[in-house]
Amino acid sequence: MLAAARAVVVVASTVVFAGLVVAASITGLSAFLVLTPVAGAFWLLVLIDSGYRIGREWAHRRRRRASRAQRDAWTPGADVRPPIDYAGVLRRPSGNDPVDHQGDFRAVGIRLAVLPALAVLFLTVQTVFLNNGESLAIGFILAECLLLVAMIWTIWTGQEPSRPWVVSRMRGEVFRREMFLLLAGVGPYLGLSSEDAERVRDARLNVLSNAEQAQLDELNRFADRTTLGDEHHWQDEVWRRNSPQQGPAPDVVDRMRTYLDYRIRRQALFMELSVEKCERTERSLGRVAKAMVLAGIAVALCYAALLLAGPDGHTPSTTAAIVALLAAGLPPLCNAVLAIQNLFAAQRLAASYRETRQELLGHENTLRTLLSKPATPDAVVLFRALAVRVELTLAEELRRWRIIVVKPEFDAGL
Repeated sequence: MLAAARAVVVVASTVVFAGLVVAASITGLSAFLVLTPVAGAFWLLVLIDSGYRIGREWAHRRRRRASRAQRDAWTPGADVRPPIDYAGVLRRPSGNDPVDHQGDFRAVGIRLAVLPALAVLFLTVQTVFLNNGESLAIGFILAECLLLVAMIWTIWTGQEPSRPWVVSRMRGEVFRREMFLLLAGVGPYLGLSSEDAERVRDARLNVLSNAEQAQLDELNRFADRTTLGDEHHWQDEVWRRNSPQQGPAPDVVDRMRTYLDYRIRRQALFMELSVEKCERTERSLGRVAKAMVLAGIAVALCYAALLLAGPDGHTPSTTAAIVALLAAGLPPLCNAVLAIQNLFAAQRLAASYRETRQELLGHENTLRTLLSKPATPDAVVLFRALAVRVELTLAEELRRWRIIVVKPEFDAGL
């Protein structure tokens, strides 16, 4: 539905721009000639923003279809209970998906990466093809000013552009962690009765519901702090207390199997699909960047040859003017592609996801070995210790991800 609405916006803006071009061509009025390049700048901004978002939705659907076999292979058996079947475990409340914030962040970043290149192209067209004082030349100058003002305004007003995305994902990850800590009976829920565990859960979720970065960092700690300032790490507490699992042994086995399928294997699948997506993005952007560099070198050489071969004192030919336009426009366009490549940070994210997946596969093998043995009190303690290690692995991935994507502000150098 959103893609259809954006397509309507693109079509409507295209019709308006085409109407101005036709009106300027037929009437030749100065007002239409001045407005046409300005409208063209607006149309390009709409096309870039809506085009990225439409392409993003289409790519997401395509990846969903391509990964259906991998997701089907993950699907737990009918005898594995989902997490919400256990007392105290809640379903995550509905809200803005981190993917939506990611799309907003990257759409603005792409726009800022492209704006300087468009400004250079508008200036080059005005310089190479038009005479000073012409209405159309004035329009191109106004369009260039509009693009530069839009870039500066976006940078000044877009402080901490990655914050909504980072906060949204961290809230979602911490909520899921709380539910699996409760399921495994570790962390703040270690040794608590069902009633006490639910009270602690409600208190922590109440803080999480409106938590900003400082509160999220506090919830992201794997230690309990006493009134005297001492800290007790959850991993140490599992071994220090060494309390047996409350409830019957079959329930312990069910919890282990649920944790294996819905936490470890599901997160490993997410990391695998994310690695594939990031590698595909990096390959595509890398090919475009290399093609732009080679094209820029070829055009520069052609322009140099035309300058050497052209007769002195004569007006440049149309071919030379077009080559000059390409020679001036390709370098900033190449820079824009490199800026977008840096914005996506696909190579660094893929490395982080790959490392996390390898660690999760090791945890999966450990838990499978544990499930093959009798559910003794010692096995319960080993399961709890493993659950803390898994959550630490995922917390470390979240920390690396935050370091990679966070931006205090968009770079003006884009």
